[in-house]
Amino acid sequence: MFDRYAFKLFGEVAKNLERYFPDLVDDLKRSNIKKTPQEYISSSIFTALLSFIVVLPFLAFSFSIASKSFLFSYMASILISIGIPIVVFLIHLKYPKTIVKQREKNIDKVLPFSTLYLTSILSSGLPLHRAIKVYTEFSDDNEVRREFKKMVEDVEFYGLDIISSLERAVNRSPSRKFREFLYGILATLRSGGSLYNFLKDRTVEYMIDYKRTISEFSRSMTIYVQIYLTSIVLGTIFFTILTSLISVLGGGTQGILGMQFFMIFIFLPAVSILFLFLVKKAAPTWE
Repeated sequence: MFDRYAFKLFGEVAKNLERYFPDLVDDLKRSNIKKTPQEYISSSIFTALLSFIVVLPFLAFSFSIASKSFLFSYMASILISIGIPIVVFLIHLKYPKTIVKQREKNIDKVLPFSTLYLTSILSSGLPLHRAIKVYTEFSDDNEVRREFKKMVEDVEFYGLDIISSLERAVNRSPSRKFREFLYGILATLRSGGSLYNFLKDRTVEYMIDYKRTISEFSRSMTIYVQIYLTSIVLGTIFFTILTSLISVLGGGTQGILGMQFFMIFIFLPAVSILFLFLVKKAAPTWE
């Protein structure tokens, strides 16, 4: 409903703006956003307009309370209300690119294990399209499985051959590494080479890269843990001891107790949670 109304209002404007965003077509395709560039630009404009309508009264009211000058309040609210929709419009247009980068990261994480699994299936003598279908039926849900599932649909529902299905998968995949993998399969099929040997060699290559990633992550974690323990944990302990001594010598405890409470029960847990979150984001996939 939202997209339909946005397209009705701003479809022509979006059509004129489309040529200024040439990468949007590929970004929408690789991010799995099922919209045309014209539809997506229309929704971006409409979202920006709504942000202007919401922000303007709020800013006008806030500035009128904070400032006694009506002219300043009016001009400031207008200028900021114009700037915010522009930012919203640009962020909305960049959103597909953000999804593409996240999908690329997810594909690259599981690709070594996916190629290993596919190689094992192919070693039984199944043709490629059957091996890919078996993979989609028994593999865990991940981005590579979703890409392979689209290839199976191309073959079974749209009647494409495996070569055409691979070509389509190359065009829509967000991952450069996965595209190179599919290109390699295409080249092997067209040249009549051994697909099993190609997959086996590529699996070994990916596993070596994965081991290197694990080793680099392990070294980085050693440094991060040392920094965390020395600067955060020991720093908090040292701060608590030091402020306790100051309170004993100085006699004032109320303000110091508040600082100690903040450091121990708010600052330290918050930093620890942030540290764990960053470690989880940086950690390789363990599958």
